[in-house]
Amino acid sequence: MQVNIETPSTLRRKLTIDVEPDEIKRELDRAYNELKRSVVLKGFRAGHAPQKLLERFFGDQVRGDVIQKLVKDYTKKALEENNLTPMVEPEIQTEETDLTKALRFSATFDVRPELVVKDYQGLKVQQPRIEVRDEDVEQALQQLRERHATFKAETRTKVERGDSVLAEIEGYAANEPIPGTKIEQRLLRVSDKMLPHGLDEVLAGAEVGVPISKHRSYGADYAAKELAGKNVEWRAAVKEIFTRQVPELDDEFAKDLGEFANLGELREKLRADLLEAARRRAESRVRQGLLDLVMERNPIEVPESMIDLELRSLEAELAASFEEQGLPHEEAHARAAGNRDELRTRAEKRARSSLIVDALADQEGVAISDEDLADRIAKLVTHSGRERDRVAKFYHQEENRTGLRQAMRREKTLDILLSRAQVEPEAAAETSADA
Repeated sequence: MQVNIETPSTLRRKLTIDVEPDEIKRELDRAYNELKRSVVLKGFRAGHAPQKLLERFFGDQVRGDVIQKLVKDYTKKALEENNLTPMVEPEIQTEETDLTKALRFSATFDVRPELVVKDYQGLKVQQPRIEVRDEDVEQALQQLRERHATFKAETRTKVERGDSVLAEIEGYAANEPIPGTKIEQRLLRVSDKMLPHGLDEVLAGAEVGVPISKHRSYGADYAAKELAGKNVEWRAAVKEIFTRQVPELDDEFAKDLGEFANLGELREKLRADLLEAARRRAESRVRQGLLDLVMERNPIEVPESMIDLELRSLEAELAASFEEQGLPHEEAHARAAGNRDELRTRAEKRARSSLIVDALADQEGVAISDEDLADRIAKLVTHSGRERDRVAKFYHQEENRTGLRQAMRREKTLDILLSRAQVEPEAAAETSADA
């Protein structure tokens, strides 16, 4: 194996690796010998098919498998021999794959910046004052009512704004359906806050059982790429109309929730929950404030691949939240991609924070024992209710346990940072609990 190392930038490395013909032949022979033992060809006893015949029938598959194995093995070997640790999986580019001559490929990746965290002792940060107002409790009650709303079928046939309708809808351009725009028959809320692309205007005024067709035009820079620059014909059909009915806010409503004797008990429980949530947010703000101070005092270059990884994670989280609001999969991901510039700023900060905290954890010798990890997993499984089996299975996988251990290590490091800080209360209440 011959390895050439390039340094395109401070943190980026490119390894070009040549695998010698003898090593390639050895791996090909091994692969064909394994194949010979498992394949039976007509006219030959098991394990006695000639290699040339195997090459004719299975050559492409074997060569592909061998290339994949050699790339994996020799990338790992080259990294170990040169004491290099990629921040994320290397990007592999094959250059020569004619195995009768050689195998050449490149592995490009970023390395972790060398960092010694300084000036992190005795930092001053403000502790937000925690307050839960009566109006916060009332807002929580109203949202609780909304979550327990029921649907009543209407006898009227014309759709009004605010209705929930059982409908299907699809967009067309030049009389051809646009991929990703079809909404199968489902319950939709006729509201501009719940429906994308102005579909609330398409459905408002529709008649039950009467197909409708309305046109809408979208600019060339519209976030949903499948609609950008098009005059779209939306075809829809409403099957049924429903109105949402929220329960009365009284003692009976509290009793129906199963654990309260009256509305007063429900209010007090909500107030306690809001206080606890506000306390957690306030503590989170203190931790983030401390971390911001440390980052200001320790400027570092962040690997581009790490930013890209965080960006993909943030886009996936945002898209998932859009889907929870009822947007179709394609539209949810298109909207998330439309926020890429803002998300990139957050991704860079998140990556920078991780590097700082991990370096600080190394300096402080922070570690998470197997017992601590097992206790945390047990608590997560216990509190996951009906999802208990799924959560247990998730953390049975080593990579997920490793991720949790890393998160716990960072939590513990921030606890150390907080224990050595000077926390002062804010002069006036700023943190009220959001329901």
